[in-house]
Amino acid sequence: MARFRFLPVSHDVAGRRVVVVGEGAAALQKLRLLARTEAALTLVAANPSPALERFAASHGITRSDGDFCAYALDDVALAIIATGDADTDARHAAHAHAQRVPVNVVDRPQLSDFAMPAIIDRAPISVAVATDGHAPVLATRIRGMIEALLPPNLGQLAVLAGSVRSQVLDRLADPVARRRFWTGLLEGRAAELALAGAAETAAQQALADLDQAIARTVAGAVLFIGTGPGEADLMTLRAHRLLLGADVLVHDSDAPEDILALARRDIERIGIDPPRHGAVYQPDEVALLTQHAGAGRRVVRLVPGDAAASAFVRSAATALRVAGIACDVVPGVAGARPAACPSTRRAA
Repeated sequence: MARFRFLPVSHDVAGRRVVVVGEGAAALQKLRLLARTEAALTLVAANPSPALERFAASHGITRSDGDFCAYALDDVALAIIATGDADTDARHAAHAHAQRVPVNVVDRPQLSDFAMPAIIDRAPISVAVATDGHAPVLATRIRGMIEALLPPNLGQLAVLAGSVRSQVLDRLADPVARRRFWTGLLEGRAAELALAGAAETAAQQALADLDQAIARTVAGAVLFIGTGPGEADLMTLRAHRLLLGADVLVHDSDAPEDILALARRDIERIGIDPPRHGAVYQPDEVALLTQHAGAGRRVVRLVPGDAAASAFVRSAATALRVAGIACDVVPGVAGARPAACPSTRRAA
């Protein structure tokens, strides 16, 4: 599995100095993005283009026409170099590195400490698309695809969540119960009201939902999900959805990592030895599943191949139901790939 060079994180720049060095379109592009943040911006440019100069003036951006390498960086959180000249970029990057200031050099990832992703703005929600500096144009194209899927007022959902967050933390002590509350909130009536612009009514509905969540007794369950031939892109849509909603993931110790990655990062993972070939009952594993489901958790047990055809799943499901634990089986797709269809020639 490929690894990231640049870790996608969100950096707090509120009230902190961010310096952009450059005189043309690249510097203007970065300033347009940064102007949507709460950073204190400085533009270092001896001869800025008219468009860059107008933008800086209209947005209250501090101007400096000196040499960046003579610039004191004591209060600078980030530096962005966009001169377009290889030697100048390298010199400016070295100056930032010498003062331990993280730097991004436009189109020169080898000189950069961080990458500037393509960003979808639904403030306070943001979605970043990055390619580790390999293909910025591809990141822009992907951003366009995602933009079309997200409603313009999606940020109102984050505003709604923020309005009740402290009460949820105070009143719902169990992390599993809190996560289920948030999932239900964002899929329910309160979310509909928030997206419709009725913020006050949405907050009232959210508090009513919180009262119901506190009073509700949560029942656990076990879901046996087949992984088919073991490839993540062949998992069923239902399997994807149930994995995201699970609290505990039980899997064979040799399960493919790309399938395990389909679950939430904060899910509790339990790797166990695979059932012996032909085994139809594993008392220790059934006890483990019963323990977690009995505590009100949704447990997913990943099963290689088709879970519905597994003798182990059938026997374990029977034992769980006898113990009063609800369970379900989600079959996997067939393991064999379809043969390539031969091309045919239409009759004239």
